[in-house]
Amino acid sequence: MPVNLKQLTATHEQNRKSHQCIVSEEDYKMVEPLLKLLQRLSEVENSTISVFDMNRNNYLLKSSKFKEMLGYKTHEDIENDDTALFHQIIHPDDLPFVLETENKAYIFFNSLPNEEKKDYKLVYDFRVKNTAGVYMRFIHQLAVLEQDPFGKSWLIMIITELIAQRALNVVSKRRMINIKTKKLHIFNEDDKLHADMLLTKRETEILNLIAQGLDSQRISEKLFISVNTVNNHRQKILNKTQTDNTSQAILYAKKMGII
Repeated sequence: MPVNLKQLTATHEQNRKSHQCIVSEEDYKMVEPLLKLLQRLSEVENSTISVFDMNRNNYLLKSSKFKEMLGYKTHEDIENDDTALFHQIIHPDDLPFVLETENKAYIFFNSLPNEEKKDYKLVYDFRVKNTAGVYMRFIHQLAVLEQDPFGKSWLIMIITELIAQRALNVVSKRRMINIKTKKLHIFNEDDKLHADMLLTKRETEILNLIAQGLDSQRISEKLFISVNTVNNHRQKILNKTQTDNTSQAILYAKKMGII
C-alpha cells in the first residue's frame, strides 16, 4: 500500500472516530420522525438515501438499494457498515481520490460558521466493483442534515445515484457547492488540472436545452446552427461527462452543479 494511501486512510479513520457531538437519547428520539420520512421518500423514489451518524460513527438509516445494485443480496452484506470492506470494492485508482475528498470536506465543514454548515453539499463520483467484477460508476451527494446544540455536524445525509452500469477509464470529479449561491469551493484547482474535461459555454447551453426536452433539430433552429454541429456538441458532452447517453449526462451535470 503506498504511503500516501496509508496516510489518507489513517486520517479518514481518525476523523470518523474522533468526531464527537453533544447529543442525548432525547435528541435521537426527536430525529426519528425525520428518519422515517427519509426512509419513506427513499422507497417512493426508489432512491438511495442514507443518514450517517457522526457521533456514533454508524448509519441511522441505510438504503439497501446501493448494495443491491452491486449484486449483494444477503442481509449481512446489505447491513454491513464496515468501511474497510467498502473501500476494498472501490476502484483502486479512485480510493485515494475518495479518501482525500472526504478528508478535505471534513476540514472544510469544520471550518464553517455553525449557521452555514447546512448551506453546502459535497458531490463526487467514483467506481465500485459489483459481484460480477464489473466497476459501476456512482455519484455521491453529502450534506449536513442535523447539528448538535453547539452547531457541530451530527447527521450527514448521503444520496447515491448510478451514473453508468459499466465504467472503464474515467476521471473522477468533485464539487463543494454552496446550495444557496451555487458558488464552488475548495476543489476549484481540479478544474485547472482537467480543463479539457470542462463543458464550454455552448455545450452547457445545449445540455440545458436537451434537459428541457428539445431534440437536435429544435436546438439547431433555436441557436441558428446546423444539426450536425449540435450532434457534434452532444458527442463532446458525453465524452467530457464520461457518460453513455444524454440522460446520464443530464443527471451528472445537474448533481455537479453544471446546469
